[in-house]
Amino acid sequence: MYLKKIEMQGFKSFANKIEMNFDQGITGIVGPNGSGKSNISDGIRWVLGEQSIKSLRGSKTEDIIFSGTATRKAQGMAEVSLTLDNSLKILPIEYDEVTITRRVYRSGESEYYINKSLCRLKDIRELLMDTGIGKDGYSIIGQGKIDEILSNKSEDRRLVFEEAAGIVKYKTRKEDSEKKLQSTDDNLSRIADIISELEGQLGPLERQSKKAKQFLELREKLLNLEVSLFVKEIDKHDIELRHIKDQLAVLENSLNGRQQEKDVLIQELKGLTNEILQKEEEWSKLQSDKHEVENNIQALEGIINLNKEKKFNGEQNFNRITSEVKDTKHKENQLRIELENKLEQLKYLENDINEIISKLKDTIKEYDLLLGKKNNQEKELESLKSNIIDSLNKASDKKSEAKGFKTLIETMELREKQIDEDISTNKVSLKSIATDIQHVSNQLKVEELNINNMRKDIEILNNETKQIQVDINNKYKEVEKAKGNLTHQASRLKVLQDLEKEHDGFSKGVKNLLAACENSKELGTGVYGAIANLIKVSNGYELAIETALGASVQNIVSETETEGKKLIEHLKKNNLGRVTILPISAIKPKFISSQEENIIKGFEDIYIAFDIVKFDSKFKDIMSNLLKRVIIVPDLTVGIELAKKLDYKFKIVTIDGDVINIGGSLTGGSVSKNNSGIFERKKEIDNLLVNIEELHVNVNNKESELELTKTLLIDTNSKLHEKTNQLQEKMIEINTYNNKLEQLNKDETNNNRVLAQLEKEKKQINSIIIDTQNKLNIIIDDINIIELDIESVRNEVENNKVFLESDSQEIQDLSNNITEIKISLTSKEEQKKSLLHEINIIQETIKGNAVLYNQKNSEILNIVSQKNELERQIKQSENESINLINSKRKIISLLEEITLKKDQLIAIKGKKKSEVDNIQVLVDELQDSVHKLDIKRTRLEMQQQTYYNKLWDEYELTYVEALEIRTEIKDVTNTAKEIKDYKTQIKGLGTINEESIVAFEQVKERYEFLKGQQEDLIQAKVSLEKVIKDMEETMKKQFIHYFNIIRENFNVVFKRLFGGGKADLILTDENNILHCGIDIIAQPPGKKLQSLSLLSGGERALTAIAILFAILLEKPTPFCVLDEIEAALDDANVHRYAELLKDLSPKTQFIVVTHRKGTMESADALYGVTMEEEGISKLVSVRLIDIIEDEIAS
Repeated sequence: MYLKKIEMQGFKSFANKIEMNFDQGITGIVGPNGSGKSNISDGIRWVLGEQSIKSLRGSKTEDIIFSGTATRKAQGMAEVSLTLDNSLKILPIEYDEVTITRRVYRSGESEYYINKSLCRLKDIRELLMDTGIGKDGYSIIGQGKIDEILSNKSEDRRLVFEEAAGIVKYKTRKEDSEKKLQSTDDNLSRIADIISELEGQLGPLERQSKKAKQFLELREKLLNLEVSLFVKEIDKHDIELRHIKDQLAVLENSLNGRQQEKDVLIQELKGLTNEILQKEEEWSKLQSDKHEVENNIQALEGIINLNKEKKFNGEQNFNRITSEVKDTKHKENQLRIELENKLEQLKYLENDINEIISKLKDTIKEYDLLLGKKNNQEKELESLKSNIIDSLNKASDKKSEAKGFKTLIETMELREKQIDEDISTNKVSLKSIATDIQHVSNQLKVEELNINNMRKDIEILNNETKQIQVDINNKYKEVEKAKGNLTHQASRLKVLQDLEKEHDGFSKGVKNLLAACENSKELGTGVYGAIANLIKVSNGYELAIETALGASVQNIVSETETEGKKLIEHLKKNNLGRVTILPISAIKPKFISSQEENIIKGFEDIYIAFDIVKFDSKFKDIMSNLLKRVIIVPDLTVGIELAKKLDYKFKIVTIDGDVINIGGSLTGGSVSKNNSGIFERKKEIDNLLVNIEELHVNVNNKESELELTKTLLIDTNSKLHEKTNQLQEKMIEINTYNNKLEQLNKDETNNNRVLAQLEKEKKQINSIIIDTQNKLNIIIDDINIIELDIESVRNEVENNKVFLESDSQEIQDLSNNITEIKISLTSKEEQKKSLLHEINIIQETIKGNAVLYNQKNSEILNIVSQKNELERQIKQSENESINLINSKRKIISLLEEITLKKDQLIAIKGKKKSEVDNIQVLVDELQDSVHKLDIKRTRLEMQQQTYYNKLWDEYELTYVEALEIRTEIKDVTNTAKEIKDYKTQIKGLGTINEESIVAFEQVKERYEFLKGQQEDLIQAKVSLEKVIKDMEETMKKQFIHYFNIIRENFNVVFKRLFGGGKADLILTDENNILHCGIDIIAQPPGKKLQSLSLLSGGERALTAIAILFAILLEKPTPFCVLDEIEAALDDANVHRYAELLKDLSPKTQFIVVTHRKGTMESADALYGVTMEEEGISKLVSVRLIDIIEDEIAS
């Protein structure tokens, strides 16, 4: 096995990814100080599991990640991979190649991989255990390791020897076993404590369990008896309920028949109502048609008046346009006269132009003759000019060439100027981009702040939603509570109304008589009911009035004595009890004298009983008889004083129910409740009716509040959804800004690149301009010489020109005459053009007037046509108006017919309504009977439900379940006695803990389980102690075996390295081989035996190297990294060190970090580490064997 490859990226100074391939043998890593070569050995140590950053020459984890330079960004992670050849399967893994990788991020996260599979550091350590490879082994030796081996603490150097002896895995397993043993001891201690506690619980729980079982047996017997008794009562109620249900079925059938008759009549009533409504709709429709006809008549009258007005306006327009036509015709005649004058002027002007043209032709002929003479003279000058032209051509060629160079220079200067402008523009653009980057960055911050605010808003809305949901739940509870209260009050009202219908509180005779009157129409005729039901007492005076009336409150009021007699006979006949009858015709009123009235008025807060009750006027005499001479006072003190003044002739009652009777006797104390509930019940019924109405309103209000809160929840959810959408949109905007920022950064990079190119091009252009300017100067000199020759020829030409000047003057005069004639001709032609323009305007005006004349005539025709149409429409509208008046008369006639028919239908509907009312009376009577039976059924069902509830509440049994366990009860009395006896026995048992039965079983089971666990742990402890003892024996044998071999090797290697002397390794305590220190004896040749600390630096390094090589001789590691361990050696010792490396290299692969020449010479391959770019390490690879082969070949 050997190290095949190292890969690094982002580790310390290795910013770029590097790959170092190794062969077997010796590989040297060289480079100047500070180039980063030791970072390679740090990387190997780190990937093999080194956790101490200080050992890697750092202070924190970030220090091993490339931190950047002035030109390079810092990296976010560091990664190192080692690839080992495992073809011999030294490592316990199936792969021929094993790659170990470690990766760390700036966040502090660390990852380990074996062949790209994520693993733990522990997995890597176990894989490499006893191979010598590892952070604590002897495969990586640096200056720190040398110091550790030579440390004054002999225990510190044990680790290297233990790794070499191969006992590290045993030591690790022993430590694991010792931890397990300690854990076993801890568990045994805990289990012993728990067992002791459980033993204390078992006794009491067993006693409680027995008592609980006895209780359950008694309760089971009690359950059977009570359940059987409950079932018997339920069955008894079932029989009664079935009988009532049969009666109800008969009544309900009769009620349904009457109800059907009523429904038929109601349907007929509905039909009549619909027919009446139909007639009303027809009447309304005709009435509407009548109004519509009237409106149409008015509309037609308006149209007729409007059309007449339009006709009048048309006649006015006709007169106005006719006048305008006459004016237009007059203007046209005047324009035609002006046109004839202008045409005459044009004729005279054309004659003048012809005369001027004739004169111009004669003058041009004379000019041409004189010009021919001049041309002959000029030919003589041509030869001279030819010479000048040749010279000018030469000069022109030179100037063209010069111009080319100038153009090139100008072009280059323009390009240079353009470049300067581009550079300026680029710099402005860069500033703009920088500004945009700043702006976008600021905007990004603002948007991120907005997003944070939005998230806060969303959180607030979420909280609001939760709060609103809580409010909704609370309002649900409030609604349910209000509904429950309403139901309770309604139930109470129904009970009170039922009691009132059943005349509860009245004596048996009164109750029977009132019921008989209600059931018999004949008996009830002329009977109005009890006094209690015929009066209404003012609030607060109920007790006083009941006391005042006494037994009279139950007296029955009849129309005459005849009805009274009939009632008494009915009572006697049916043996229904006794009742007092008050016939209206027989009872006389009582009166108060004026003197008595004056006495009463002299007291405050007193009332005549007659005045504080309300009743029908027909009962006035009866009420007067009963209450006119009864006075209500606040208390007995006032009452006694008033009684004395009235000579005890009035019955005086206090509000609390105390009485001063006529004659002066006093009645008071606690009031009998036998008859006092009637008025209180009436008062409670009245209050309940008010309360129920208020509760209905309250429930509706709370339900409305609930709906509003639900709406608020929907709105809040909507806002939350909207805010969430806005947040998503903002996130998209953030992404847009990030993309924009990325693009701006790219633009900035591109602009910097373009700026560099422009500056480079500017330098090139400056060079071209200088070169071209030199060439231009040479050509300018040649041009100056040619121009001197041209000047000489030009002088000769000037002499010949003198002779031509006189002829030229005459030619000039003729030319001037020609010009004057042409000017005169031009003037005349301009006058002609102006005149033609004026003529054209007059002609166009005449044409325009003709068009206007035709338009006006067309308007006149349109007006005449509109007038005829309006006259036709007026006549048509008048005819339509007459027709509508006739329609109105017909509608009025139909309205009268429908009104008559509707009145007939209303009369029929009245008769049907009477029939419905009669049937309703019968229906009400049947419903009353049904209701009474229903109340009785409800009472029985409630009683039956009580037994059902007892079954469930006391035993959690349904009726069906109870039937399965019931027993036949023959004697209810004996059963009740048995139940009582069982309850007494249960009570005698005292407090029962039913859970103790299960608890006892659970504690007992746990106790037995823990006892078994305790035995298992004791066996495990014995087993672990034996394993530890066996491993210690194995470790002792293996350690001492390898230690003795290494000891001998050390002496041999020491002598070879030092050229003599002697050395030894000694255990500090041979009785404690596994924990004792190791002393090093080193005596270089020619020196006395002395402490290691007194040896020189070179001697100490050579001693440590001797120990390392002594280990490698016996236990070679697959590879060994040596980091400048020979730095302190002189050249002779370096040579010996290198020789030993070569001797050991067949079995161990060496990677040597060095800057010593002797070590380099022994290497098979060299890797150079340099820093071409500041702060970044770079590799250069050279195989020495290849260099040697190349030299031999050459």
